[in-house]
Amino acid sequence: MRVLFTIIPARSHLNQVVPVAWALQSAGHDVRVASNPEMAEAIVAAGLHAVRLGDEVDLAAMVRAAGTDRRLGDIVQALELDADDHDRRIALRHYLLAPFALHYPDEPPPGGRALVDELVEFARSWRPDLVLWDGLWFPAPVAARACGAAQGRLLWGLDHVGWARQRFLERLRLPGGGPREDLMAAMTRPTLSRLGMEFDEELLTGQWSIDPTPVGMRLPVGLRYLSMRWVPYNGAAPLPEWLRKPPERTRVCLTLGVSERQFFSDSAPLISALLEAARSSDIEWVATLDRSQLAELGTLPDNVRAVDYVPLNQLLPGCSAIIHHGGSGTFVSAVAHRVPQLVIPKEGGDYANLAKHAVGYGAGIALDRTGLTARDVATALFRLLNEPSFQDGANALHADQLATPTPCDLVPVLEELAGEHTRASSPAPWKEDGDHHPWNGT
Repeated sequence: MRVLFTIIPARSHLNQVVPVAWALQSAGHDVRVASNPEMAEAIVAAGLHAVRLGDEVDLAAMVRAAGTDRRLGDIVQALELDADDHDRRIALRHYLLAPFALHYPDEPPPGGRALVDELVEFARSWRPDLVLWDGLWFPAPVAARACGAAQGRLLWGLDHVGWARQRFLERLRLPGGGPREDLMAAMTRPTLSRLGMEFDEELLTGQWSIDPTPVGMRLPVGLRYLSMRWVPYNGAAPLPEWLRKPPERTRVCLTLGVSERQFFSDSAPLISALLEAARSSDIEWVATLDRSQLAELGTLPDNVRAVDYVPLNQLLPGCSAIIHHGGSGTFVSAVAHRVPQLVIPKEGGDYANLAKHAVGYGAGIALDRTGLTARDVATALFRLLNEPSFQDGANALHADQLATPTPCDLVPVLEELAGEHTRASSPAPWKEDGDHHPWNGT
């Protein structure tokens, strides 16, 4: 079976793909990972075949552009979110629908081909049997349809896009009170019409979705989900000498994740407060900070070891706690190694949801970063390190993860689904009748 993965150009999204790709590759399947050119080196370093498509993308600029895109504003407004649903509004407008706007522009890009055309061309040439796509890489289901492949999303967090689509359709059916047209479908039509296709729900939410999110955290969305244990992958590196033996005193990991470095520029005050808390403690802190972050901070406390990069799978086994921003990759790494968590969530996305999930299990403490002081951090960290209930909660969270199917367990399921949904006939012509949806939204 030929399997094509597609991801947005973000290292954290590649990390989610790697264990699933390894499982399929180890089972004898031919695997490719397609993304923008800047991801090729990281894909190859993970032992996978990279397919370069399109141009390099400035994700931070894409997020900023989403804030002024009238089409996205109209969609979010039509959802009529609750006034206090601030995080979801930010997540949808700036992070989750931004790639939707990028890949479904009103007009083709001047002077060059759209990325969807390149992906369609590759898919029709290589002819994958299955396309597994990052839920934000919307050209992927189009390419799957063009070549007759089965396709499903590989989620990395809460299915806000599926939730938003469901809510939009509910609002659309309201007599007289909701939106007058399907704004999301309308955004796709210039591109789909040019490719000879018609819109249907599979082009937004897939034929099914692989979901690593704990069942208790999931949003109430009527789609088909395949539960999968999120096996953390943080990259690979030589084991540093200082990690070859157990720590001589209590060790704490401080990390704000790759995304904080890439997309957010306001982390310096937070890091300063955290390091001030470290200065007054008698424990070893290992802080994953790059040169630009260190340049803003001055002299570090003597008990802080700053490392630009070390895989969390190497570092966390020797840690008694972790302080982080609520990123899903960091969260699941802490769960895998049964480490209690002090979470200081970023606005938007799943940061606050993951923090609440850890707190609900008694596996961590969440702090609001607004007005955060070194005393707040020190007090919370003292509790995390000295109250045994937090380790009990981390153990329980870990046990729940072990009860979920691994990527290897999912391989025969994916083989069966690919056989069921791969179109037996030639994919040309590309136009579909639009009436086929395998689970009818259940």
